[in-house]
Amino acid sequence: MTAFMSKEDWRMKINGKIFTVVALVFVLLLALNSPVFSQEERKIKMGEYKIQLAEWQKREAVATAKIDSLNKIIEDLNNQIAGVQSEIDNEWDSVYTLVGTDKSGYEAYKEDLNSIENEIDGLASLSPEELFRSRDKIDELAAKIEEAKANKISLITETENKLADIDAKFAALKSKVPDNIFDKYTVVKGDYLWKIAKKDDIYGNAYQWIRIYTVNKDQIKDPDLIYPDQIFNIARGVGRNEHLVAKGEYLSKIAGCMKVFGDPTKWTKIYEANKDIIGDPNLIYPYQVLTIPKGE
Repeated sequence: MTAFMSKEDWRMKINGKIFTVVALVFVLLLALNSPVFSQEERKIKMGEYKIQLAEWQKREAVATAKIDSLNKIIEDLNNQIAGVQSEIDNEWDSVYTLVGTDKSGYEAYKEDLNSIENEIDGLASLSPEELFRSRDKIDELAAKIEEAKANKISLITETENKLADIDAKFAALKSKVPDNIFDKYTVVKGDYLWKIAKKDDIYGNAYQWIRIYTVNKDQIKDPDLIYPDQIFNIARGVGRNEHLVAKGEYLSKIAGCMKVFGDPTKWTKIYEANKDIIGDPNLIYPYQVLTIPKGE
């Protein structure tokens, strides 16, 4: 006969079953995290990796093929460029031959033009007074430019354009050069030309009174008669179309100078241009400033 179980016995039995179920769940969870399941998971990941690796290897192969194709195209283009460059070089050699030079001669000519341009740029930074005193350098530059133009290399477009730029710059430079440079002197009461010329800050030489007179003849009608508050130009140089008479000179001697006419027989041209200050063509004085006619 089965013994009757009390409530307490039933409670203990139920609790035992609950514990068993919980224990089974716990064991199951441990089993799911066991090395067996991790290994399976790794197998899945390795498979995916191999698939991706194969895909990337395929892409790499395609890219490599494209690179090889592009490299071939680049090589072909480089060969074409080399061929064109060879043709260009041959054309330039023909041009050099026509103007009587070679590549090195052409490059040297361009360097000469650059040097001329640099000289012009340097002079262009000077003041008008400094430019006036640099007229010899400007004349030398003019000669260099003319020499460059006479060279057949100047016919090549590049150098032709360069010379045009140089011409424009040189013309602008020459326009800045004054005909002469002057100081100003204001006449005071008691002054006369001899006295003014003798002043240390003028010429320090009384005999140069005639220089003041000839430079200011537009406002001095009579060299023995000047007036207070007249303002005279005191020349500090000699203009391009002027000649400062030196002791012992006469008109034919001046005309014979290479910087004047280089021909003594042309003395009459000087006389005609200076009749207002030369009374007797056989008598001129030191420090007179004579005008030399242009284009003679």
